Amino acid sequence: MALVLNATPLIYLSRSGGLQILKSLNTRIYTPKAVYEEVVVEGRRLGKPGADLVDQFVQEGLIIVHRTKLKIKLSSQATGAAPESDWPVDKGEAEVLALAQELDCTAIIDEQVGRNLARLLGIEVHGTVYLLMLAHNNGALTRGQTLAMFKRIVAEGWRISVEDYTAIMEELEQL
Repeated sequence: MALVLNATPLIYLSRSGGLQILKSLNTRIYTPKAVYEEVVVEGRRLGKPGADLVDQFVQEGLIIVHRTKLKIKLSSQATGAAPESDWPVDKGEAEVLALAQELDCTAIIDEQVGRNLARLLGIEVHGTVYLLMLAHNNGALTRGQTLAMFKRIVAEGWRISVEDYTAIMEELEQL
């Protein structure tokens, strides 16, 4: 199972000290060129924390920056859904979805619109918390470390509704 990560998981894992868990997943980790540009190039320009660490993971080959050959084409006729203009995903998310299709990978996207579009396109999709759960299931994080990592991600500014926070905390506490 290979993974394609969008910007938000990379940003908040790097800011919270959690990027190291990617090493424990024992799978290929990809990110598209647009996400690399957003997280590393633009992040450095703006002085954002974590940009250098993500680039270090890329330089070490732990995260593979991949240019996708596919373009997401969404037509209301093909999907029975609303037209493409009703799916406001940014370039990074669109490339994550295209790369996940091209390489038959699981997409890791936190934004709901991107996740909904992935499901519509038949792409397996999860969010950042899924990575924490995988690391826990692989023995890389204890229950306490998983809870602490989740709380650090939220403390770094990761946006989440109160309802989702409560549901995730309940799930993590049952590990």
